[in-house]
Amino acid sequence: MSGFSNDRSSGSSAVAEQFLTALERWLGQDRSPSAPALRDALFPWLRGAQAGQPSMALVHQMAARALAVAESGAALPDSPLDLRESLLRSCDAERADLAEATRKAARIAVELVPESDAFIATLSHSGAVFEALRQLHATGRRPRVLLAESRPGLEGREMAARLAALGIPVWLVADGALAMLLQSATAVWIGADAVTEHGVLNKVGSYVTALAAREHGVPVHAIAVRKKLIPAGTASLSISEMPAAELWDAPPDNVRPRNVYFEMVPHALLRGVVVEDGVLGASEAGIAARDRELPPSLAAALPRQD
Repeated sequence: MSGFSNDRSSGSSAVAEQFLTALERWLGQDRSPSAPALRDALFPWLRGAQAGQPSMALVHQMAARALAVAESGAALPDSPLDLRESLLRSCDAERADLAEATRKAARIAVELVPESDAFIATLSHSGAVFEALRQLHATGRRPRVLLAESRPGLEGREMAARLAALGIPVWLVADGALAMLLQSATAVWIGADAVTEHGVLNKVGSYVTALAAREHGVPVHAIAVRKKLIPAGTASLSISEMPAAELWDAPPDNVRPRNVYFEMVPHALLRGVVVEDGVLGASEAGIAARDRELPPSLAAALPRQD
């Protein structure tokens, strides 16, 4: 699971795809003698996956789906082979559902920008934002993109390269310059690693971008899918501090680099959260998030990762 757990540059949809691939690989290696034994072996693997990506709601929710399938199979007279097949089919369904939901959410985001030559600001490397920009470009409305590079991983560069390959003009700027340049933007689109009743969890820099957009009167939308909704009080949903060496590998005495990747953007700074069946306002997003509780065994706090 190390590759999946250590991916700090991909968007949440790509991380979710890696989770499903890793789960399929684990199932191919599992030799549990019974369905209950398979369920019991799967649970710690799922907890490890959560611990590897604690900020990603998709990982938590997909783990919940896998556990539900495993518990159902263990309660029936299924063979371990039958249960493995059920879990593999569930992975296929999850993959297809996520791709379709992302396409639908992107389509709704495109409808929010009817004009041509729109200048869309964003940061990091969100698969949902990329899909919305791809669809907007496909309509012939010639979008342009203002994109922050997103340190320390610089995943904004990969996003810029992918957009440029489609023929979309991109201004790639230092993170600190994005707020200053937002006054020229038509809209701000950010991704979402999780959507709670308090706001949207996304790459660090999203909060100050949303604050600057409010000052400039530029609308901000987060583009997500409903499977990213999760209650804020979920103990296993957390923001981990990343290796300090990514910021400075040999700091002098009395300097402590603090490397935080994610932060919360309050709903008050957003025009809404775009999902596959509409745009959720703050109240609606809050109600929907509270309805997506994890089972207690997966919602519990995770052990600290060294």
